[in-house]
Amino acid sequence: MARPIVMPSMSMYAAEGTLVAWLRPAGSAVQTGEPVAEVSTEKASFEIEAPAAGILHPIATVGAVLAIEAVMGYVLAEGDALPVAPAATLPPHDPQVSVPVSTRTPRMPPPPVVASPIARRLAAQHGIDLALVVGSGPGGRIVEADVLAAATSGGNVEATPSPRHAPRILKWEPMTGIRRTVAERLRRSVATAVSTTLSREADADVLVAVRERLTERIRGELPFDALFIKVFAAALREHPELNASIEDEVILTYDDVHVGFAVSAPAGLLVPVVRNADKESLAAIARQVLDLAERARAGRLIPEEMSGGTATISNLGAYGVDVFTPILNPPQSVILGIGRISARPVVRNGSVVPGRRCALSLTFDHRVTDGASAARLLDAVARHIADEAYLLTRADPE
Repeated sequence: MARPIVMPSMSMYAAEGTLVAWLRPAGSAVQTGEPVAEVSTEKASFEIEAPAAGILHPIATVGAVLAIEAVMGYVLAEGDALPVAPAATLPPHDPQVSVPVSTRTPRMPPPPVVASPIARRLAAQHGIDLALVVGSGPGGRIVEADVLAAATSGGNVEATPSPRHAPRILKWEPMTGIRRTVAERLRRSVATAVSTTLSREADADVLVAVRERLTERIRGELPFDALFIKVFAAALREHPELNASIEDEVILTYDDVHVGFAVSAPAGLLVPVVRNADKESLAAIARQVLDLAERARAGRLIPEEMSGGTATISNLGAYGVDVFTPILNPPQSVILGIGRISARPVVRNGSVVPGRRCALSLTFDHRVTDGASAARLLDAVARHIADEAYLLTRADPE
């Protein structure tokens, strides 16, 4: 049976990757798990393993930019034919000929022309090239008066006065690489899902105290992310409606709870996944979070460690952020945003006392369920992090 080799998803918002090299020549016998290709995003590279034992049949050429889940090649069993004839395949392998890697440098596009609709219409009527007009509007925007001045001067646009208060540009660069793929995935997430965000404050006194106690019990560092992953996973197990995704107008509710956590890395935003987080001990989750975050920042994660998540957390508390609106990590239907834990006056039993509070923001896909279900999920998270007995019991440290 032919087994496809596909471009994996390598970050939260990556929409494509580049085939850097085939590590084995076409027609080679490969074993399951053997590295056969190298792919990359803008700043991180990964090896792709053979999905089965058989004969390697590459399809994509080195240097090709492929969408996520696009087929790069196949591993064929003896006597197997390709399931679909590809539009273009690699030439037969010649040990004396190496496959060239594209070294073409993309040309820098010209700066965009910023002009008002009226200015554009007037420029078209008078045959004036807007690229030669200096705008006098805010930020150098070309306005009607600039085009009229150019038309009056007989097209001598160089006589147009320079704007007196336009800000100077420090740097101009096209949106490329990972920033472009992040923007595209965000745009598609916003355009596809019916996103709604619910926010509330939660009591964090118990969470902080329990973290200190459990750090001693597990004899290791206990990141706040590990606690939130554990509590969020447990809440999703209790309220599974949003542990789901939509595919082809079908709602898929998952039995496994795999929680990803956003990590800011030099390569961009990466989301390693803690699998079966509702069943793992807190000590095990803490070890995974520390290891995955370290390797994410070093660019040493493999695609399998960033795939298969059913929900995500995004913690910006370390950056001093109180409240924010997290954006869904498609195709998931829920993401929990966590703000900083801060000391502030709180009212308990009618008295104002010092306490710690934390803002939680839950963004969910309204197509999957309604606001009441999402509110119950968020309430479960808030209640559990304020319940000492619950945390100590469910944490189950080793």
